[in-house]
Amino acid sequence: MISLLCPTRGRPKEAERLIKSFQKTQKNENEILFYVQNDDKFKKDYVDLFNKYKLKTFIIGLHMPTSYLWNKLSEYAQGDLLTLIGDDVEILSDHWDDKFEYASKQYKDNIFVITTQDGRTDKKAGRYLRCPHPTVHRRWKEILGYFVPPFFLHRYLDRYTADLGISLNRYIEIKDVVFNHLKFMSINDDTGKLSRLWIKDDQKNFEITKRYFDVDLELLKKNIA
Repeated sequence: MISLLCPTRGRPKEAERLIKSFQKTQKNENEILFYVQNDDKFKKDYVDLFNKYKLKTFIIGLHMPTSYLWNKLSEYAQGDLLTLIGDDVEILSDHWDDKFEYASKQYKDNIFVITTQDGRTDKKAGRYLRCPHPTVHRRWKEILGYFVPPFFLHRYLDRYTADLGISLNRYIEIKDVVFNHLKFMSINDDTGKLSRLWIKDDQKNFEITKRYFDVDLELLKKNIA
């Protein structure tokens, strides 16, 4: 099973688009988990939405940085594969889950990073776009003690994870799967503006995480079979 983990805020319509595309395109039975902050003015709409689509697990909880929310969701995930995803994503590729499962079988020790295409073609953004919606095995989380690095508020989670995968030579790009990131539609709404407030803090955090990156890299290396 694959667990898609999605913090969401102020975007029940976008969350519904994601749910529909998730249910339409999966081949097997997977799960999608949402975290809604308890001060969200659309909280009731979210609860109605999740009940409508019979989602088994969603969390209503405290307002926290997005990295904390992804890690909190990972504690409730039932799948062996954990995927970071946002509410401004639409899954366009049929049987993406089958391809994830096939890719994950390349390494018996379950230490790898899987990524997809995100529909963007901004070449100037370079390496940052190389790891949209990273997927790792729950063993990755067990080794490091987290699903995504807790050093950041919102950004650089994917880049830090990608850099670990690349450094280990365990970075898997599934180029025929598109998790379409509709960032251009959401960047200026209230939720998008909130996340942009954290840019400078996360840039600073990224510069000082080298010591943690080296420790994490060594932990993973020790567990490679």
